[in-house]
Amino acid sequence: MSDQVWVAVISTLGSIIVAWITATANSRKADKKDKISELEELRKENAKLKEKIKSRGNKKNGNK
Repeated sequence: MSDQVWVAVISTLGSIIVAWITATANSRKADKKDKISELEELRKENAKLKEKIKSRGNKKNGNK
C-alpha cells in the first residue's frame, strides 16, 4: 500500500479512538451528576422524615 493510504487509515483510527474516549468521558460525567442529584434528593427526603419523627415525638411528650 502507498504511504497516503497508511496515513489515511491511521488518521481514521486515531479519530475513532478520540471520539470514543470523548464519548466515554462525557457519559461518566453525566452519570456522576445524576448520582449527585439523586443523593441530594435523598438527603432532602431524609431531613423531612427526621422532622416528622421529631414532631411526632414532641406531640407524644406533650400529651403525657
